[in-house]
Amino acid sequence: MSASFRAIELVKIIGNPTNAAQVHSASEELQAIQHSNYGWAVANAMLEEDDDNVRFYGALTLQIKINKEGSHQSEDDTTELRSHLLTWLVKLASLPARNFVLYKLCAALATYFTQAPMRWLSAVRQIICSLRAGSVVTGDQLKTYPDSAQVFMELTPVQQRVTIRFCQTLAEDMSNSAGLSQQSLRLDDTFSANTPDVTSILAVCINNLARDNVDLGIEALNCLNAWIIYAHSNWSRDIGTLQLLQDLTPITAEFLVSNNDDLRDLAIEIFVSNLEFRLKFFKKEHVEIISTLVRQKIGPECLVACRSGQQEPEIVSLGKLVAAYGKITVKDLVVVRKHASSESIVALFLELLTAPGYPAEDDEMIFSATEFWNEYAEHAVYAAADSEVHTLSKWLPQAREDLMKALQLYLPKMSHPPPEISKTWDEETFQQWKFFRDNVMDYLEFITEIPDSNLLHYLIEVALQILPTRQWFQLEGVLFCINAIADSVRPANDDPAMNALMGSSIFSNASDMSLDVPALLRRAVLRMIDNYSTFIKSNPQYIPPVLTFLFTILEATPPDQVRVADQAAKSLESLCSSCRRSLTQHLGELLAQVPQALSGPSANGYQKEKVMAAVASIIQSLPSEELKAEPISILIQVIETDLNAAVQAMQRGDVEQGELIGTTALQCLASIGKGIQALDDRPIDIDSNDDDETSTTEGAHSQTFWTLEAGAAIQQRILACFEIISYLQNAGDAIDAACDVLRAGLAETEPGPFVFPPSTTVAFVAKATTSLDTPRIEAVLSTACTFVSAHSRRNTPHLFDEVLAVYQSVARVMGLLKDPSNDPQLAQICVEFLQRLLVAYLDVLLAPSDEEIAGVLQFVLACVTGQAPMLKRIACNFFEPLIAHGRPNNPAPLPVTRVPVGVIVQHFAPLIATSLLYQISGVAQRSELDSLSKPLRAFVFSVPNCKKYLEHALLEQETTFVELAAANKTVDQSERKVFIAKIVGLRGGRQTNIIVREFWARCKGTVSKFE
Repeated sequence: MSASFRAIELVKIIGNPTNAAQVHSASEELQAIQHSNYGWAVANAMLEEDDDNVRFYGALTLQIKINKEGSHQSEDDTTELRSHLLTWLVKLASLPARNFVLYKLCAALATYFTQAPMRWLSAVRQIICSLRAGSVVTGDQLKTYPDSAQVFMELTPVQQRVTIRFCQTLAEDMSNSAGLSQQSLRLDDTFSANTPDVTSILAVCINNLARDNVDLGIEALNCLNAWIIYAHSNWSRDIGTLQLLQDLTPITAEFLVSNNDDLRDLAIEIFVSNLEFRLKFFKKEHVEIISTLVRQKIGPECLVACRSGQQEPEIVSLGKLVAAYGKITVKDLVVVRKHASSESIVALFLELLTAPGYPAEDDEMIFSATEFWNEYAEHAVYAAADSEVHTLSKWLPQAREDLMKALQLYLPKMSHPPPEISKTWDEETFQQWKFFRDNVMDYLEFITEIPDSNLLHYLIEVALQILPTRQWFQLEGVLFCINAIADSVRPANDDPAMNALMGSSIFSNASDMSLDVPALLRRAVLRMIDNYSTFIKSNPQYIPPVLTFLFTILEATPPDQVRVADQAAKSLESLCSSCRRSLTQHLGELLAQVPQALSGPSANGYQKEKVMAAVASIIQSLPSEELKAEPISILIQVIETDLNAAVQAMQRGDVEQGELIGTTALQCLASIGKGIQALDDRPIDIDSNDDDETSTTEGAHSQTFWTLEAGAAIQQRILACFEIISYLQNAGDAIDAACDVLRAGLAETEPGPFVFPPSTTVAFVAKATTSLDTPRIEAVLSTACTFVSAHSRRNTPHLFDEVLAVYQSVARVMGLLKDPSNDPQLAQICVEFLQRLLVAYLDVLLAPSDEEIAGVLQFVLACVTGQAPMLKRIACNFFEPLIAHGRPNNPAPLPVTRVPVGVIVQHFAPLIATSLLYQISGVAQRSELDSLSKPLRAFVFSVPNCKKYLEHALLEQETTFVELAAANKTVDQSERKVFIAKIVGLRGGRQTNIIVREFWARCKGTVSKFE
């Protein structure tokens, strides 16, 4: 079977939908044929077929061969290939071949143009003359034909479209291959030489033919745009050639008001793109043509459509052109209005904001107008920043007036549609609506930077005007704007506008369930509370009405608006936490409101947690520990009630409900623990060794209150809550919450209700680590880590026995795991625990028996040689300080240990060396090398006879890891010796990392020489 026959057969297999399973293999075989020496013959055979799909692959094959071999052909071969391509183009353009075949042949000709070593100076003219003649016209014969425009007019419509498509494809290919090489510059000259023929053809096409042949007009516009894109980037100094294209602008602009939708929309798209990205292409007179069209015809047409509410797609398209023009005139509008037409442009864009209906659903023109106003506002901000003070008065008042006028028109548009309208919107409309609001947010941000804009005051004034009218959706729109600028404006504590807003009826109205206030408005008010909490904190007189609002929302919000209640709970916690000192006098009232807030129709666990944390933060601010006892007891009573209800529910068979109540209760207890933490405490960084924690005490009795009878009783009640865990079948979340309770106390540096005796944490960890099946055992081990860090501060007693007990629990988990790869996440926490022991409890780390210490260190070594990147990094971070501690005559003071750390390091030195070099010899990933270098540097610097251990690991075959020899098989013995000599010679210096990377690359075979 010939290659041509087989290729045609493969094309038919690929094109048959029933052969899906064969397509991949057929495509690979076809590509092999196309790239082979038979490719040229195969292409010809395919083009001879009547099947257009086969013809397409024939043209594609020609393109492939030209790409591969075209630049290496001789002059005779290049000339012959061009004639061959033209012959096929002429032939197929006269046959009923489908467009996609002809267009692929045009692509092959364009590829020839860019790849052939010979310059094709008259490419376009040779193509049109050959098409007209019906055969290939040679270069010498071209001068016997009329001018290119006349020749083009005499072509058939198919031939005309083929010509235009070739010109477009050629320009696109040139843009993709443009560069500064000699070849690119030569091609540019050749391409430029074809411009007169192209522009004369396009002029005929656009000026005469396009109106009767829309498809040809579309091809011509696309072609012109492709040439403009190339010319703008490459012909800035070739004024003569560039002008040939520029001169087509006036006749092309006529399509902007064409009666044909397709031609008009494409022309608008092209002009918008060029105005935005290639403005310098247009001459001054061309911009004036566009200006006249916008001001006298397109703009007024858009305004009529806006006023009538009839925004058809063509009007929206015109709006994009208006916006693009508006953005290029901004400089003439803001600082110096140079032209009389400037006022009409500003007026036009103001009126475009007055269309009836909602953005996205009814009013799409507003998106184009908003692009202009954002550009206007941004330019005004930059101009104000760059202007001298004495020049601002010349232009800023007018610019500020324009911006505020636009804002006045925007505010009605910001109103969210009522449910009867919004429920008819689809997801795309909603996204467009949100996009509109986001754009207006940007606009507002710019205005805040305009000097003396007083934007916040203006918005508050509008909000207070709307409030009595109870136009809730309008009010929500204005509050959206007030919230949008919260990060940019900082009202003073005595700001009259903010005082007027906070002192208004906004909170009472928004929480009045009889007023049918939409959830959107309530959420906007809640966001306002969060955004302006600093002002509220500075004006305590507003805290009570705000709290009343929040508690009312929690107590009365229906279940279908649970998100509003959730947001209220979050705001309550934030407000109480930041205003805790101001609220201590209202604590009794707040405690009384808690039961109602926690039993509202939309109440859930999230809200309960936030409310508990909110009240606890106020309790924390009471002046003495004795005063905290009773309110804490009240909160714990709520928890105990829930836990009893949980047990009763499970006892009567409602297990799911009981587990939910019980778990939520423990989570609320954890929230109380977090809320009661002092804001000025410094235990937030529990790993800190700082010893200047000097919190003020309230007296010796307050310091010991939680260890005396009354305080200890409260602590016992808190710990008794943990008993619910034994009732739960799915105890994971509850164990998480119990760990949060313990960690809340461990984060404190002063006595408190959640600061339990160390034995409490020890017992909890020990009980939870007897089996790997314990739910959320990771949280338990993390608590063990926190416990060690909390008791590693310099001003805390050294708890040898308690930490040792926790260490034994963690070691038990490592023993149960056996191999770190069985659970890398759990293994990582275990190694992190060991790291924390190194900080202040080295004596505990080395206290167990020799066998137990060996088991722990072998576990960590297994982490180094494992596959988990993070685990490997943590293990290396452990070994680095451990090895450094073992340095003989270590100047750093170390605690007395059962076994000297140097003895331990010396004993494990062979395994450490082997583990590290096993990874460095090509097993590790490149990103892991710096981590592995850390312990290696410490090893070389601290371990006596380190060279002996490294040589044994890398040079001898009797190694723990027999795979080592295979891993570094690309590195011979001499190169390994050089590596060890360099490492040892550097004595742990930073250059070690570089040597390690080089050696690793050599072992991986990614470099040809080890240096």
